[in-house]
Amino acid sequence: MASKEKFLFLEPIRGIFALVVVVAHGDHIANSSFLLNDNIFMQNATMLLDMFFVLSGFVITYSYADRVNSLSSAAAFQFNRFLRMYPLHIVMFLLFALGFPLIEYTFESLVGTSGRRPPFSDFDIHDVINNIFLTQGFLADNISYNYPSWSVSVEFYTYATFAIVITLCSSDISRIYSSILLVVITGCTLYFTDSRYPETGMALFRCMYSFFIGVLVFYIYSNFTIRVAPIFVYLSFILMFIFLYFGNYISSLITPFTYALIFLSLLWSEMSGLKKFLCKPILIFLGTVSYGIYMIHAAVWYIMGRILMKFFGYELVENPQTGNWHVPVEPVLATILLVFGTCLSIFLAYLSYKYLELHFNRKAIKMSSVPKKTRGLGEYPLVYKNSDRNT
Repeated sequence: MASKEKFLFLEPIRGIFALVVVVAHGDHIANSSFLLNDNIFMQNATMLLDMFFVLSGFVITYSYADRVNSLSSAAAFQFNRFLRMYPLHIVMFLLFALGFPLIEYTFESLVGTSGRRPPFSDFDIHDVINNIFLTQGFLADNISYNYPSWSVSVEFYTYATFAIVITLCSSDISRIYSSILLVVITGCTLYFTDSRYPETGMALFRCMYSFFIGVLVFYIYSNFTIRVAPIFVYLSFILMFIFLYFGNYISSLITPFTYALIFLSLLWSEMSGLKKFLCKPILIFLGTVSYGIYMIHAAVWYIMGRILMKFFGYELVENPQTGNWHVPVEPVLATILLVFGTCLSIFLAYLSYKYLELHFNRKAIKMSSVPKKTRGLGEYPLVYKNSDRNT
């Protein structure tokens, strides 16, 4: 099995595209910024979530395919995933559900704002239950509270499906056939329900479709030794950008295969300039804290939007073309706010990683009986000292 550093260049991709999603979601307050104004790539950034699912399928299979082989190991795997995902999710959920309403109500009470509503006036017990049990991505009609968490919801139950498949199918060939079957079933479901990049309802099928394509990427890479020229890496990225540009006209069933092509071309190519670039420490750092960046950024944009409205007199307006609501801010200020909010998201993600995620990651590692030297990508932080790279 390949060493961790052989796949080191994959994790920065997660960090880079997490930042793209952060910037795209900044349209609530920075719609007129130079980075977002009429930027078709940012408007189609939701397509990048499938890249996370494909990469997750590859990484999880690499890390656990040989370790999950019984009901007890499957249960341990799922609890391991729970420890890695749930703590930050529940913190952000409580911030949106309790923290923000109380802070806003207290502030309005202190300044004597007229017409203020009591906190929790929009309380919905169904949304609360869905967020607590991580079912908001497929049992709810609309995304609620920390809206990026819909993907965490569907990924958690996709992990459970993976654990079941790996446990019941002991051989590689049976796992490959099972993965193909799941890709076909979920793909047909998405096609016949006309679901394009769903974030609720069919979102679980969207995640499973891309995730098990990632599983197949792992088995293709493991069973075929192919050398491709670095030019194929660049061509695969160009193809991805073409798909992003024409996102409204291209089936959501095709884009995950584009990401699979990118990963395979990177894995099969020699150490090119792009792969060396992806291994730069700053990009590895972004990959390491990418989960926090993704989970925290919505709160950053929410706070900044509320500050603009409460202290500077801005109001929410609806875009008649897209139906989205945003705070109309001057282009220069919007660009500054976009850059500041993105940097703040990275900083808060680092704090989350250092003081929350690492704590639970270590608990998850201690639960494993697999020797340290055989643990794979995704089991340890991907920021190494030189002396650590061979451990």
